Amino acid sequence: MIQDGDKGREAKAGQGPRPPLRQGGGPTPAVENLIACPINEAFVLVLGAGVPMSGAQAVMLNGDPTLPGKAPVVSWPLADPKGRGSHGFVALVFAGPLKGERLNTLAFRAQGRAASYRVSPDLMRPATLAAALIELAGAHLPAVIDAIVAMLSQGPMSRRKLTAMTTFVEASAKADGFIEIIGAFEEGDVYLQGWSSDVRAGVSRVLIAGSTAQIAECTGAAFDRQDLASTGKGFAAVLVAPEPIDPFGMQRVYFRGRDGWRYSDVYEQRLLASPRDTPGYARAILPKVRGSAEVVGRLRDAAYRYEGLDTVSGLALPVRMAIDHAFRVEQGGLLVGGWLLDPDHRVESVKLRRRQVTIELRETWSRIERPDVSSAFDGKAPFPARFDQNQHGHGFAVFIPDFDADGGAPVYIELTIPHCPPAYLPVVPKRVSYREAVSRQLKSISARAAAMPEIVERHLIPLVASAATKAPAAERIEHVGTNAPAGDTTLVIGLDEQTADVASLVALLALDAEVRAAPIVLAGPDRVIATLRGEMRRLAEFYGLSIQMVAVAGCNDVYDALIVGSGAAKTDRVVLFSGSLVPAGRGWFGRLCAAHRETDATAIISPALLYEDDSIRWAGYRLGGEDGGLAENYVGYPVATLATIAPAATPVANLECCIVAKAAIASLGQGGHGYLGNRAKGLDLALRLSKTGLKAYWLPAVRLLGAEAPVDRLNAWEAHARNIDRAVLDARWSDTIAAMTQAVAA
Repeated sequence: MIQDGDKGREAKAGQGPRPPLRQGGGPTPAVENLIACPINEAFVLVLGAGVPMSGAQAVMLNGDPTLPGKAPVVSWPLADPKGRGSHGFVALVFAGPLKGERLNTLAFRAQGRAASYRVSPDLMRPATLAAALIELAGAHLPAVIDAIVAMLSQGPMSRRKLTAMTTFVEASAKADGFIEIIGAFEEGDVYLQGWSSDVRAGVSRVLIAGSTAQIAECTGAAFDRQDLASTGKGFAAVLVAPEPIDPFGMQRVYFRGRDGWRYSDVYEQRLLASPRDTPGYARAILPKVRGSAEVVGRLRDAAYRYEGLDTVSGLALPVRMAIDHAFRVEQGGLLVGGWLLDPDHRVESVKLRRRQVTIELRETWSRIERPDVSSAFDGKAPFPARFDQNQHGHGFAVFIPDFDADGGAPVYIELTIPHCPPAYLPVVPKRVSYREAVSRQLKSISARAAAMPEIVERHLIPLVASAATKAPAAERIEHVGTNAPAGDTTLVIGLDEQTADVASLVALLALDAEVRAAPIVLAGPDRVIATLRGEMRRLAEFYGLSIQMVAVAGCNDVYDALIVGSGAAKTDRVVLFSGSLVPAGRGWFGRLCAAHRETDATAIISPALLYEDDSIRWAGYRLGGEDGGLAENYVGYPVATLATIAPAATPVANLECCIVAKAAIASLGQGGHGYLGNRAKGLDLALRLSKTGLKAYWLPAVRLLGAEAPVDRLNAWEAHARNIDRAVLDARWSDTIAAMTQAVAA
């Protein structure tokens, strides 16, 4: 196996290829020796002597005809040739086919003849090989180093290949000038300004030495400096690398001069410019630089990069733009709303940018009618006296997923206008929950606007679908009231920010003797729990209750509270109870517990839910509804309908109120999907439980009152939110529900 140069024996610097070894007694071909220099796990440079060779040569590894290949070779005439070798050469051999075996022999076929070599077990490091080349190549060294750099540049670049390349260049490079200004750009490239005696304007490849070695494309131009007289010229350059360049770690830049490689060190008193200041330095020198149109054009682009300022508002052209809101939601998605007024269609592109990420907004946004924008600018310079009264589509909304994952780089919009420098508009995203982002976007425009269906379909549904909530956790637990009773079932009451009149609910529940005899967990957001502490202590003492108050961190809704609250229960069975429900009478808790004891302990059982007008809100689900999916039974029917219905199985339970094993609920606490409302979130969780094989039932005789508004009483924004949830739920669970339907039909 080819060993790293740090291991095994190392050939001495200056030790050239050995003379040919003769095999006594016959005309067998001569075998020369090669010295190997491992570059990485797959490539090795070999140094030897032989006939002139150049370009890709056919090779055979370890004398095995099944391991042929081609190796790039560079050769040069030796000043003091020995044996049969008139030329020294270096070849880059791909040793991957050896699959870990040592490279022992190498055969070349050049000029119609075969030449076989033994590979010495003494390995060279790149620095040692570079020192040997200085001695052996003489005046041919620049061409040899160029060839080695070209060899190592082929194929994927690795740290070890780049380090070796820098080592060879360093061995032959001469000092030339200094770098005096280093300017950073948000995109990861850098601007350099300094001087050198061998400035070559154009586009070239350079090597950066410092904390991290890098290879970069350099676009540079020269300019005259009076302080240098005839000894050199100033240079301005932009360096672009595959990975962002660290301007603080840069120490030296190697470049190819007229007679070989040279380097410019970073001046000790160099100026480090921030991304907001760098374009100014480039603009200041731009009138002085000389170079081709391509080079000057690239430097001009650098001179007009984003500087953190709004330059759209100062345009002399009739173009204006503003951002109404920019929300950064979970998973790094960005929801942006605003307007662009461009009546003459001068803007060629509208790009949302951060570092190396660019999105063309006009390919993804949805336009919105904004007559208010037309009115605000109508007749005001630099706009025409009157706008087209039929064209008010200036507004826009757009969601870009995974755009600003870390939130650490400036976000801005770049307007491209022909024959003008780019114009910029800063975007300052506000971190909000996905629910707040959607709510504010829905309420920012008329719920009946013509663009609303498109905005919901193209932007808000993908936003909610991409949201993944973090797992909530118990932040603080406090016990109030009596010691925990000996009951085998805990009542877990879940609260959210919208839950009202909790004290009255607890007092009403406490009128039921079976509830008073059970341990109770009251869980909700920390702010809500903090406001209830005194009142719960009073109620617990008055009714003889045992209450665990659980403050939940990261509580987005009542289901987060119920899941975390269940984890605080000390019994193996829990009754989940949403704080928005009210018992229709006494005895409901005992009947749920009795039904669960009579059924499989792994089952989940829910009661029927009623509206306040005694119509049915929930009475189980059925598969194969009108759309072939999951449909609710008897919704809107009078409560008398339940009198003749027996307890029955349901495809999934209702987690607003149910009795279930604590262990089953624990499986839901590892984070989940995002939804706007509790209805879809609860159904998603119930489907997750059903997918684990948990059987579900509902009891018509056990009834609770729920205050959820019927569909026909929702306002327009609530209706849009429910449609979004329905679309997201269908996308996630339609295949599962279809499989459940087929299983029942079979």
